[in-house]
Amino acid sequence: TSPSPSPSPVAPAPTPTPAPAVPESGEATDPMFESGEFERRRRWSPGTLAVQLVGLAIGIGLLVWAFSLSARPENRRSIEAMQNAPASEVGLLVGLTLVSLVLNGLMFWVTLRPLKTLNPINVVLVNSIATFFSVLPFKLSLVARVLIHHRRDGVSFKALLAWVAAMGALGLAVLLPLVGATLWRGRLDGLWWAASLAGLLACNGLGVLLGYQARRMKLLRTLSLGADAIVRHVPAVIGHGVFRLADVGALAARFMAAAAIADVAMPIDQAVLLASVYFVLSVITPAGTLGFREMGVAALGLSQGLGAEQVALVALVVTGAEVVTSGGLATIAFVVLRPDKLIHRSGRVKPVTAAPPA
Repeated sequence: TSPSPSPSPVAPAPTPTPAPAVPESGEATDPMFESGEFERRRRWSPGTLAVQLVGLAIGIGLLVWAFSLSARPENRRSIEAMQNAPASEVGLLVGLTLVSLVLNGLMFWVTLRPLKTLNPINVVLVNSIATFFSVLPFKLSLVARVLIHHRRDGVSFKALLAWVAAMGALGLAVLLPLVGATLWRGRLDGLWWAASLAGLLACNGLGVLLGYQARRMKLLRTLSLGADAIVRHVPAVIGHGVFRLADVGALAARFMAAAAIADVAMPIDQAVLLASVYFVLSVITPAGTLGFREMGVAALGLSQGLGAEQVALVALVVTGAEVVTSGGLATIAFVVLRPDKLIHRSGRVKPVTAAPPA
């Protein structure tokens, strides 16, 4: 008998092709961000380091100047009043500072919602860490916010950049009308309210229109750094405006509470003006806020006929309460969020692979 033919070889089953990487956040991101290349490229250039170091030196000089102003003989009565301040007044200042921290966190949360929804409590906790770091140079406040939200919450760098840009633009759209109306009127009268309301509606409405216009204009879309996707979202703009106005009110109340501790008379219109400028300086300083806010509001107070020594002292009390309160909340946030575990995490998205054939 002839031998039976050998069986023909069976072709191996094709290896399943992995599905493309999908960001954990569900956002469409650039391949550079997905591969982690963006993180590897970020380095401090010599020019940036120089700017931060010069800013730190200037901030320390301004802070020393603010302390020297506060320690002048004109403030002796205020310093004695601070040493004997009742616990209720100190507790009120700390409580108002805590309210500001919560409102700031909710501002960030509602502004990001057009791109991604996060846990508002976690956003408030991250904001407390960022606020605590805000007095330091090298933009450690921004670094902490980006690190945690990107690596822990899966927010892409594109969304983070758009988020920060939108917060800056929307913040100015609220604060500049208030500052302008206060400088114009000098008091909170009917015309102040009318000018502030008209300015708020005009600035925020213009932002929404520019956000829609950016859909058709590539240059405008590029210049917005992606913020157009947020500012054309009307509920986010309204939510930010409500929280921002509440925060300005809380900050003005903090200035009045600090003034009461130092036995300094401060009417509400002056408190609103100082609070608005204090916050604007927090945003625009190239390095940390250390010293810039305190001397900035002192200079403003001097231009408005207020005593620079007293205004500097009140601003230092506001800043001190913020550092202490945000530091306490940041400690809780560190225990809950454990950002130390995120330092060595790559932040890359996890690829989703197809299931093996049955």
